[in-house]
Formats: sequence, structure tokens, C-alpha cells
Amino acid sequence: MTTDTTKITKSTISSAANAVSRLCALYRRRGGDALQEALALVDGTASTAAIAILGEMTEEWHDHAIACVFAVLMPSEDRKRLGAYFTPPHLVDHLLDRFEALGVQIGRARFRDPSAGGAAFVVPLARRMVRLWIKEGIARKSIAALLCDRLQGCEIDPSLATLAQALFTRMLIQEFGFPRSIARQASRVIKNGDGLEPGWTEFDHEIGNPPYRRLNANEHALAKGQFPDITAGRMNLYALFTRKALAIVPIGGLVGHVIPASFVGGPEFARFRRRISELAEVLVLDSVEKRTDVFLDAIQDACFIVLRRRPTPVEGPSPHRVASSILTSTGCVNTLPDVILPTDGSPWLLPGEGRAETGPCLNDLGWTTRAGYLVANRQPERLHNTRARGRYPLIWAASVTPDGHFDYDRGRKSRQAGNRGFVQANEGASYVITQECVVLQRTSSSSQEKRLNAAVVTEEFIRRYGGVVGENHVIILLPTRKDAASAANVAALLNSKAASVAYNRVGGSASISSKVLATLPLPPICPRS
Repeated sequence: MTTDTTKITKSTISSAANAVSRLCALYRRRGGDALQEALALVDGTASTAAIAILGEMTEEWHDHAIACVFAVLMPSEDRKRLGAYFTPPHLVDHLLDRFEALGVQIGRARFRDPSAGGAAFVVPLARRMVRLWIKEGIARKSIAALLCDRLQGCEIDPSLATLAQALFTRMLIQEFGFPRSIARQASRVIKNGDGLEPGWTEFDHEIGNPPYRRLNANEHALAKGQFPDITAGRMNLYALFTRKALAIVPIGGLVGHVIPASFVGGPEFARFRRRISELAEVLVLDSVEKRTDVFLDAIQDACFIVLRRRPTPVEGPSPHRVASSILTSTGCVNTLPDVILPTDGSPWLLPGEGRAETGPCLNDLGWTTRAGYLVANRQPERLHNTRARGRYPLIWAASVTPDGHFDYDRGRKSRQAGNRGFVQANEGASYVITQECVVLQRTSSSSQEKRLNAAVVTEEFIRRYGGVVGENHVIILLPTRKDAASAANVAALLNSKAASVAYNRVGGSASISSKVLATLPLPPICPRS
């Protein structure tokens, strides 16, 4: 592993991120119209306090901060619908650097960004282009024409498109001394429209951060008609953008996206992984070290993927050999050995320190997984505070302690449970667990030291109450054969640091997938009695 520490220092990122947080906190308190407040920051007419905070940042973070202010002032439903979480500058720089390392000449190539809200990629691309062209002695007016030829940005929200144009104009005027009229003309590279729709002029490469949001039922039905080769289960909007890019980027063109890491291991993305392998070579798969404090107001495991479109689709292509690295929270790049990715839809492995585990999975150990049955907020009438005939203990996620013990009372008294520790169920119902089992928290928070937290629900506890029911935020693990590994061994295995590290490399969302967990290669561990 090698480390490149020349790009950004830890203090630069941490101080800039702190300034962004303080600016957003200021606007959360005072409120206001998202577009008008953001434009006031762009043109310098905002409050003295806000302008002072902006003055602490570099130009790149300055723009990101303004986009974040727009986001926090948006109606929450609009922000959720648009998937408006803007890319921090150090992530943008990393992906641009990857393109250059692959031989792309920023000043000669033509780029498109189909979801250009906040201008997170369009402005930095233009900044690099303008610097190159000024060094070559090209006049400002000619540079404006070149920008219109080499860059295309599209944003579906009209207010965000207006903000992106304003940030583009500001950059040209304040950083490079463009006359306002010429800068405004050049800002037309960003247009209001749907990046998934036709209407693009010719381009060489696509780069960006497509929106992240699960499709609703109606959207999924429409997507299935447009992208039948990737749709399965509940798809996410970013997958549609990546698939669309591979349909329209020219042969040999690159597609570089910052996207959630959930696609690498999720079974619902198996068709997506297989199809993009048929359509493109995977050149880069880099991971972002932290999933907190990266995207404002979101906890998200993110990764970088760079694809190169094949001349024709290839059925059953050879496994990908992919460059990999980790972008750390300090902005350093830890370069790792190449990773080998399957092309048959099997889970991919995110870059990570150390070797990949090759030990047995839960299925090999004689155990199966199932999600907890009861969705508590949908059936509150079945929940009770006291024990009675026909009621069974309800196992809440908080019943699993951080040190791997089962504490029924801790779960019952948790905020989510509100002392509702029992659930009404018919005797013999299939979801009532009547044997010793292992329970695992189905979601992980940013405060947890490990991704996986499991505990044994003992046979003695099961006998005392006649059975238990799992709440939907736990995964129940059950033995499938007489010679299965002991519950104590399975819990210890899952609670090991190595198991969490292994899961992190295939499970890129806060929710633990029971299907991924069941087939996850686990490390060896000393038996426990």
C-alpha cells in the first residue's frame, strides 16, 4: 500500500467541513427561501456573519457550502425526492484525478454531468480547463466558447439549475476576471432538464454524483420498461443513471460516478453488476473511508466507480482486474493492490486493508438467516407491556448489547420499544422462534465500533417464555442441522472485528442484508463453549 499525502491536509478538510456545518446551522435557525438565500451568498449580499464564514474557505469549499445551504433550506420532501446530497470537493478532486491518471486530457475532452445540482463537478472541471487554456494564451471570449463546446450539465430542479449557473458565473468572474456578459454566456452549459431523457449533444465522458433514492412502485414499473436488463427488487435512482450513461457514452468513453456502495453486495443489484460487466470494463473501484460527515445530513457508504464502454456487449466476460484505493477522511489516497471482481452478478469486494476472508459462511456452518417478523409501527395493537397467555417476548435491536450479550430488559426499555416487551401471536405461528438462536442488529449506526453486533438467545430463555418473536430491526439466525456450529461460536464469530471488516467490503448500506450475511466468507475463530 502506498499513500499520497500531497493533495489535501487533514486540517484543510476538517476546518472547511466545520465551517460548512456552522454556515448551515446559521441558516437552519433563520430559515428563508433556498434559492434567494443561496444567490445572496453567491453575490456577497448575505449577512455579515454568513459572508465571514464563507471567507474561511477555499473557493472549492465556498461553492460546496453555498450548495449545502440551499439543501438545508429546501422543503424536506423536495430534498428527499431529488436525492439532493452534494459532493464535497475532496471527493470531486479524487475522481477528476482518476480520470487524468487514466489518460483523459481535461482540456481536450468533452464531459457531461446529468445531475449537475450545486455544480459540484461542472465548476471544478471548468476551473481546471480555464487554468490550462489561460496558460496556453487563449482569450477569455474564446475560452467561453470552448466551455460551451466541452461541458454539458443538466439539472432537473429549475432552482438548482439557476444556482449552478450562478456558481459557474461567479467562478469565471471572481477567479479568472471574465467580463460578466461573457461569464453568463458560458454558464449556459448548465441547463434545466432531466438527465435521463434524450437531447444531449456529442460528448466523450460522463462524470458526476447521480441522485440516491429508492424508486417507488410507479417509478420502478417505468424503470422496468426502460431498463429491463438491470431492474430487480427495489432499484435505486443512481443505478438508472449509470445504466443510461453506458447506453449513450461513446465506445471507449469513461463513466465516472460517486455512488452508494450498496450496489457491490446487495442481491437486488446482481443483475445490475452483471449487465454493467457485459457493457463495460470496470477500471476503478475506490472506497471512501468514512460514511459519516461526508454528505451533509446523510450517513452513506460511498465509492467511486470508473467504467469504460466496450465496443460491443460481451456475454460472460472475464473477471475484471480493477485499480483500487481508499480515500481517507484526511484526503489522503491509500493505494491498494488491484482487486478481482466477478462478472456473473456475484457480490463485489470493496477495497480494504488486509486480505479478504476465505473461510466458511453461515450456510456452511449450518445456520440460516431471516429478518425479524414484526414491523412494530404497523401493528401497534399487538404490542403489550405485560406478559399474558398468547404473548411472547419481542426481541428489539437494543436487546443486543455492544459487547455481544442478550439483554431483554434493555431492549424492552429502549426508546423505540417504550416498555412494550411482548407481542400477541397465535400458538404455533411460524414466526415464533422456539429454539436457541442468535439475534443480530439489522441496522448499524455511526456510533457503533463494529458493523455486526450479535447475541445468543439461550435455550433457557426460550423455555421460560415458550418462544420469542423478532422485531423487524433484528436478523434471526437459526441452525439448520444437528451438527451445526454452536450458537455461542456463531455469535462470537459475528462479533469479531474481522467479521465486521469483511461485511464492510460487501455491504455498503446501513442496513444489514440477511442474504449477504448468509453467504459472507467469515474468518476462523477459536471455539467457545
